[in-house]
Amino acid sequence: MKHTDTLPDDMARDIVIYPVGLLAHWQHFIHNPDRKAARRRFRLDLRYPFRQARARNWRAVKNYFNGYLAEHATLGTRCGTGWTRGRAYRDLARHLHRDPRNAA
Repeated sequence: MKHTDTLPDDMARDIVIYPVGLLAHWQHFIHNPDRKAARRRFRLDLRYPFRQARARNWRAVKNYFNGYLAEHATLGTRCGTGWTRGRAYRDLARHLHRDPRNAA
């Protein structure tokens, strides 16, 4: 199976795709009806990457800009990342097809 093929339907049912980092904080800011609280929360959330950068924890800073994560419930610890839900799904499919633990 090529790494560009999609996952079989029985595997796709267990995939969860959700926003993380900056995208999650931005969506909370946009969709929160209480603008004052949303602004305050967004400013507080933005302190995290600055704190990590001052501590020279570059992996945490990079991960803050992941966008979406796609994870499978039972097929390992690898996850797919991307700025769109589709890109995160395709990235996860690529990881799962190249995983030597898969029999397919």
